[in-house]
Amino acid sequence: MRHLLHAGWLGLWLWWAAALPVLAHITSLPMATATIQPDGKYALDLTFDVLAFALDDFPENVNDLAMNELLDGPAATLDARLARAQVRFKNEFAVLENGKSGTVETLVFPTVADIQRHAEASPLLRLPVMLVLSLDGRLPQGARSVAFRLPAKLGMVSLTVVRPEQPIGVWVVNPGEVTAPMPVMLDAMASASAADGPPLPAIAEPSRWEWARRYVVLGYVHILPRGLDHILFVLGLFLLGNRLRPLLMQVTAFTLAHSITLALSMYGIIQLPPQVVEPLIALSIALVAMENLFTAKLHRWRLFVVFGFGLIHGLGFASVLTALGLPRHEFATALVSFNLGVEGGQLSVIGLAMLAVGCWRQRWWYRRAIVLPASGAIAAVGLFWAIQRVWLYSR
Repeated sequence: MRHLLHAGWLGLWLWWAAALPVLAHITSLPMATATIQPDGKYALDLTFDVLAFALDDFPENVNDLAMNELLDGPAATLDARLARAQVRFKNEFAVLENGKSGTVETLVFPTVADIQRHAEASPLLRLPVMLVLSLDGRLPQGARSVAFRLPAKLGMVSLTVVRPEQPIGVWVVNPGEVTAPMPVMLDAMASASAADGPPLPAIAEPSRWEWARRYVVLGYVHILPRGLDHILFVLGLFLLGNRLRPLLMQVTAFTLAHSITLALSMYGIIQLPPQVVEPLIALSIALVAMENLFTAKLHRWRLFVVFGFGLIHGLGFASVLTALGLPRHEFATALVSFNLGVEGGQLSVIGLAMLAVGCWRQRWWYRRAIVLPASGAIAAVGLFWAIQRVWLYSR
């Protein structure tokens, strides 16, 4: 019976190792830029996961098998999916002001040809298919402020709003959320306001606690469910030995290191391109897991290695925040909150791993039945990703 249990766990881990590069859908945060013109027109460009939206689900819920089936299937099927997705997007998107809606005059949605060109350009990294949607229209008649509503199935979106009369504003929009109203000043309205009308209100910026909440959530979802590479690294730390103390020492070293480089990078002191950071993150996953195959004890050098890899992962976290942008007046709040969210995600990974196999960590067969096959699987995935990313960025 015991040998059947071991064989079952080994088979499960080996299947997971083989299937993960295919099944794992590594999501990217949609990025939108809305430009409001003084004449009452607006334009929006959105980079989003086209296939996930075409499958009418949140990006983190869609696996690669469903996407590849759609991508490799008949073009007519994909075209029909895109047509329905375009209609759904237009119905769910809105520019609002006190119950009134603006208009959408032009909507340019990604086509089958766009998706096929994307797949041909990156055959080893076809997914996710992040393409640009463009639309323009007019604000509600006589609008003094507007709010944006984006389709919920896009997931969390980073929205940058450009207004002629004020600096750029960056908003982290949760699924289905309507942004806070943002003042606008049309030409006629500006003249009337200057002559005898009251000044337009200031932007209803979120409070410090609201900024903190948003960036804690953003940091957390960057680990769970979006950060599969960081999840595997944390699992590699978890699998070393069967005692709590080595795990806590490794997690502390990793946390301290990535907190340092995250802060230094966001303040512009340290910068490394993704061509260097992303392959190194994948390689760090493989090396930590490979060390688990040769030792069951925490050696001193392991802490230095984990600290060094934590510095690299911090640069990876910084690339996410750089793409999103941080509120200038709450820069430190957002930075600390994002880091707290990351820590919450990492602790959740460890907690889930404990729930899954923690009751067996003191069993004599734990290392042979769980640690070794799981570490081998993680190492294989890390090496695959490292080679894949080097090839991708060298093109």
